[in-house]
Amino acid sequence: MNRFNTFEVEFDFSQWREVCMRNGVLRRYAKGEYFAHSGQLLKSVGWVVSGGFKHSLIDDHGCMKSVGFVFGDSILANYMSVMLGRAMPVDVIALDYSEVYEVPASLMRDHFVEDASLNATLLQALFDQAYINALDNYRFTPEMRYKRLLGRCPRIFDLLTVDDIASYLNISRRQLYRFRKSNS
Repeated sequence: MNRFNTFEVEFDFSQWREVCMRNGVLRRYAKGEYFAHSGQLLKSVGWVVSGGFKHSLIDDHGCMKSVGFVFGDSILANYMSVMLGRAMPVDVIALDYSEVYEVPASLMRDHFVEDASLNATLLQALFDQAYINALDNYRFTPEMRYKRLLGRCPRIFDLLTVDDIASYLNISRRQLYRFRKSNS
């Protein structure tokens, strides 16, 4: 599944894909292996060739929450860490066996620093996604968010665990099971 994130539709990453494929080192990740740890600076970025990753954090109750996903044929990076030198706000963990062409994060930073217009376009796409996601959490009921996710990604249950999907939708497993049952 590609183009899971709306910023990937709004921003053309084809040039970045070529940079990673041409200059990157192919790295393989086992299911559950970390690409990045929360609290650390991201040292490499890459292009996901196969598999996928979840972005997760630990909430105030000590529970792991899945807050985002990246699948094959997509960029694997974090703007705040790469461009602003901030520690990663989330862990990035392989969902399954995954392959990534990795390059140093400095290569991406230099690329976007050199082209201010490109950087502004990416920032706008990232902001738009974040803002729409925040609004959708108020605008739509949990069941409507579930239906919209299924409409966008009909095979989501083939790719993610029930826990990851429920966490992403910010609902309980019980709610998710109820939605699945009533919509089947």
